[in-house]
Amino acid sequence: MINPTAPRSLPSSEPSSSLAAGWYAVIVLCIALLISYTDRLIINLVVDPIRNELELTDIEISLLQGAGFAIIFALAGLPCGRLADSVNRRNLIAGGVLLWSAATIVCGLASDFWSFFGARIAVGLGEAALVPAASSLIIDFFSPRRRGTALGLFSLGATFGAGGALLIGGLLLGWIGAGWFTHVPLIGELAPWRQLMVLVGVPGIVLLPFIISIPEPARRNSSGLLRLWSVFQRLIADRGTVLRVCLVKGVLAIGDNGLFAWMPTLLQRSYGMTSMEVGSYLALAVSVSGATAAVVGGALSDWFARRWGVQTRVVLLLGCYLLTIAGASMVFFVGTGQQAALALGIWAFGSIGGYVIGHVVMQESVPSEMRATTIALSLTFIGLIGIGLGPTLVPLVAEHGFGGGEALQPAMGTVGLFAAILAFVVIWPPIRVGLVALRSQAAKS
Repeated sequence: MINPTAPRSLPSSEPSSSLAAGWYAVIVLCIALLISYTDRLIINLVVDPIRNELELTDIEISLLQGAGFAIIFALAGLPCGRLADSVNRRNLIAGGVLLWSAATIVCGLASDFWSFFGARIAVGLGEAALVPAASSLIIDFFSPRRRGTALGLFSLGATFGAGGALLIGGLLLGWIGAGWFTHVPLIGELAPWRQLMVLVGVPGIVLLPFIISIPEPARRNSSGLLRLWSVFQRLIADRGTVLRVCLVKGVLAIGDNGLFAWMPTLLQRSYGMTSMEVGSYLALAVSVSGATAAVVGGALSDWFARRWGVQTRVVLLLGCYLLTIAGASMVFFVGTGQQAALALGIWAFGSIGGYVIGHVVMQESVPSEMRATTIALSLTFIGLIGIGLGPTLVPLVAEHGFGGGEALQPAMGTVGLFAAILAFVVIWPPIRVGLVALRSQAAKS
């Protein structure tokens, strides 16, 4: 058992050559993560056109947004994590990028619900390899002094992808409506939403040569792949800190995906915003708040680790999850589209900050032989619990809790608040241990 009052020592800095390669990897992998989130979330901007052309219900649309992606994303996560702990991580990432990019293009060619559902499954399979392999790779490039900052910068891809999907999608839809792609072979005759899906699938393929150029770093302190029983023992050590952080990511993702999936539709249906306006406001809200949270959260957690020991990082999750409670509560009371976007921005600040800090806490709590597996487990929870349930819970709560499918706003607030409070309850025991360590070290200094 680790003594929570004893700060762990931080090793010296990396060689400059390794450091340069590490930052190059962070930049390229950040772009890959941005593309993955864009391809994953772009569907949220064209819900009604897809629903009308393919004659789908809101529940079926929610399955394309959530379960169609989440099922395989979750089921493939652990095998991909185990692979990333034993094979070349760069090559695994490249294969995943190729698969999800091609599948996104296929989404734009789907003729019915089931063909679209199958393509979304393939998107999930490709994306399942990225975060476990990339996180493990980045950790091996950097010492603990820089890991929070490096993973925070990598996480900017998710932040800008979540907001950028809407902004990029809004811009592309504007250009498509203006006829920019009318004479482009193969896609010019497609419906606007179909052109959009095809166009956003291309950048991942363009990025492949840059991914292949990333050097594969040596694994730090690795003695080979751990047996599953040993992995489980590590997960439940120290009052189940790692398992709790994995689980809380899935719980909070219910709110993430419920709010992100339906906020564009709410702004369009209830507040009369255009696709361009929706993309602009939500991109600004999510990207600015999320980017600030990712960078500041990672850097602040590094400062906590240097000042008071790595076990105090987890204390920062206290503020993060209180912010998500505030953001979800605000959704109930907003009266304009701009206020709704602000509420989402507050939620995103807490959620993304918590994601980055939790990422580092997990990675420092396990040996290198299971780092990718641990990240994959958290993604499994995110997929099965968050992505699988979040988008579908909102229309279900609207229909059965508030009397109709038009009651999106109170349903979104309810789902978000439930997720935030439950996440806070799950993560409180590790936070309490971190507070003990923080008070102890503060008293000595």
